[in-house]
Amino acid sequence: MPPKKTRFTTLDLKASIAAVRKRFLGIRVVNIYDVDNKTYLIKFSKPDDKGVLLIESALRIHTTEFDWPKGLIPSGFAMKLRKHLKSRRLESIEQLGIDRIVDLQFGSGEAAYHLIVELYDKGNIILTDFNYMILTLIRKRTDATTDERFAVNEKYPIESVKQPEDLISLEKLIEVLSTSKENESIKKILNPILPFGSAVLDECLLKAGLNTENSIIGKTFNIEQNAPKLHEQLTQAMNYLKEADTGECKGYITYRQEGSAGLLSYEEFHPFLFQQFQSKLYLELPTFDRAVDEFFSKLEAQRVDGQIVQKEKEALKKLENVKKDHQKRLDELQANQSEDERKAYLIEINADLVTRAMAAINTAVANQMSWPEIEELVDEAKQSGDPTAKAIQAIKFDINHLTLLLKDPFGDDNDTEKRFSGPVKIDVDLSLTAFANAKRYFEHRKQSSQKHIRTLEAGEKAIKSASKRTNQLLKEVERVATVTKARKVFLVILVFSDNYIVLGGRDQQQNELLVKRHLRAGDLYVHADLHGATSVIIKNPTGNEVPPRTLQEAGILACCHSAAWEAKVPAPAYWVKHDQVSKSAPTGEYITTGAFMIRGKRNYLPSTPLNFGFALLFKFDESDQPAIDRHSDERKPKTALDEQHSRQTSTIETQESVEETLLEVSDNDDDDEEEENKPDEQQETPVEETQEPKVQPPPPSSSSEGEDDEEEEETSAYPDTQVTYSEEKPIQTNTNEKKQTKVHQQQQQKPAAKSNNENQPIKRGQKARLKKIKEKYKDQDEEDRQVRMQLLGSAGNESKKKLLLEQQLQKEKQKEKQKMQSKDNRKKNESNQSRPQSAATGATAIDEDEVEQQEDE
Repeated sequence: MPPKKTRFTTLDLKASIAAVRKRFLGIRVVNIYDVDNKTYLIKFSKPDDKGVLLIESALRIHTTEFDWPKGLIPSGFAMKLRKHLKSRRLESIEQLGIDRIVDLQFGSGEAAYHLIVELYDKGNIILTDFNYMILTLIRKRTDATTDERFAVNEKYPIESVKQPEDLISLEKLIEVLSTSKENESIKKILNPILPFGSAVLDECLLKAGLNTENSIIGKTFNIEQNAPKLHEQLTQAMNYLKEADTGECKGYITYRQEGSAGLLSYEEFHPFLFQQFQSKLYLELPTFDRAVDEFFSKLEAQRVDGQIVQKEKEALKKLENVKKDHQKRLDELQANQSEDERKAYLIEINADLVTRAMAAINTAVANQMSWPEIEELVDEAKQSGDPTAKAIQAIKFDINHLTLLLKDPFGDDNDTEKRFSGPVKIDVDLSLTAFANAKRYFEHRKQSSQKHIRTLEAGEKAIKSASKRTNQLLKEVERVATVTKARKVFLVILVFSDNYIVLGGRDQQQNELLVKRHLRAGDLYVHADLHGATSVIIKNPTGNEVPPRTLQEAGILACCHSAAWEAKVPAPAYWVKHDQVSKSAPTGEYITTGAFMIRGKRNYLPSTPLNFGFALLFKFDESDQPAIDRHSDERKPKTALDEQHSRQTSTIETQESVEETLLEVSDNDDDDEEEENKPDEQQETPVEETQEPKVQPPPPSSSSEGEDDEEEEETSAYPDTQVTYSEEKPIQTNTNEKKQTKVHQQQQQKPAAKSNNENQPIKRGQKARLKKIKEKYKDQDEEDRQVRMQLLGSAGNESKKKLLLEQQLQKEKQKEKQKMQSKDNRKKNESNQSRPQSAATGATAIDEDEVEQQEDE
């Protein structure tokens, strides 16, 4: 159901004018927009306040907090209003007489302009100069009663408006009611002569003990008894007009719930809660202006939603029509194919009959018979009962065709795929045989089938294109601006890493307000030479030096609000002191809103990647003291000592983790070296003599001031734990010289690689990685590692390789044993000679893992 009330009454107009006067009086006009040809938005602004006045001809005038859809291109009337009213102050807003006419004056003196809004009948919006000479208007008209023209260059008849009068007296009221017709409603009689609307009159009737709907003269209303009571209530109702002028009245919206979902449907809006609405559902808002804004915004949103639904239906209907047309074409092609197949089949099944009919006609034509004679001949044959003549329906001599009525002689069979019941008229070509005519129909069916395939493919493309257009249209419909609540834009207030409060603006007005109100002595101003860069202020009330990290973060904030963010290009920012920022421009220049003059040196910051994020602020309840204590030192500013302490702590942890890692590596290497020498020990040929690595304890830390920076860097870059290797020149024999040389080279390369790895500084990110490794595997031994590797399936290949290597080693051991026996036999007489003990003890066996590594290499 539509709302019961959509227009302003005199009481509503008084309350709305008071609210507009209280909000926008003395504020300048920033811009004017048109929603449609009857609705316009006037935007007001001052440094600490912004607002929008909505004017709709014939209906309403009020402030709005909603974001109304605006036209892409302003209308001519809007451009005219911008020309004359932009940047002017609202000096006054008044109601002309008692009529529903509002006069808004912008500017003063001879530079004043009046915007007159008529809220009765069809309404009008008129712009005049200070003499009320009409400059432009949205609707030209001529008053039917006074013959006054409302047009450009005509003077607005401000003197003819109805002036306010006192309330009708009791005698006058009785006189009016006595002279009225019988069976006429009281509301219909009194509404035109009372200054307030029907809602106030309904309340007066209720308070007088009368029925609001059935108060009829001569029936339910007695003039002598009820007139004094009604007049008394009307006198009290005049207080509503006085209270509405104060602008302090609240707003009330009556509504009803519709549907199972309980959707709210607004009915009426009023500045007071009258008696007849107290038993109904209603919403109470703090001001009447807010109530009117909410009421009409809801109606407009519902109207826009209805338009969107209608456009969506139209778009979907077009798509459905395209699909139906495509399907219709496919059905026609399918039907043609079936018809051609049926005709070809009937010609084949009735080939003898077709041949006889064609032969009879061709014979008659060959005998040079005329066309009428041939037709008479066929008619005579039909009368005589000739089946061939009965099958002939028509002879088309102009195209040399013969129309035959053929039917399936086997129509009673169950095979319905190829046989068809019922006779069919078929055109055959007299110049072809029966089977040639059947072939012609089959070829036509084949062409139709190919066309069907092409149509199907083209139809899919057409449907896809139509669906794409429909989806695009639906997206455009969704993008139609709806009436939404305008969000208030706040300043950017941040607390940076060093506990400095930083302020930033979101637009020109906020930048202007920010510098004027919040830039104080000691503060720093950060900006960037880019379009859209915000003005950033670092609050520094102590006057101490601001850390570079805070300056860098403020510079990133300034650049993120500039064109560099969209271009994805880092740009440098700069900072200056508070006394270098000024609003005074050089002679002959003008500084726009939000721009400032920077004098002196600009301290540019290094350009960094633009990283922007957001965080959630939270506040603890004062009663939750434990939570406050837990977070009491979180915003403590980080000093240089704290940073140095954190670096030292991280360095010590990294050294410990690297020490443990190197120790583990050295132990494994020793085991490998010992296992490498085992086969050669059986051969009793010394290869290399090694010394176990020694772990040096870390040197005592020195905190003396004379310590060099280079030494500090070396201490932090290299771990205190070092592994040293001492090598002796190997003793070689004549046997297996090549193999010993190869093993010696491999083992000689390993310590060199280890020493190179030890001398290299720890790479970036390796400290944290080593720390994580230490923390993760601190409780794991070699047995646990083997179990985990088996569970992961990583030890399968190793076990196979170990078996192969063991077999190979056994073969080598047998060969070596045989060689040793032969040597012993040849050297029985040299019993006094023995092998050096040092070489025997220095021999090492090749471990299975080492052999595996050598084989892989």
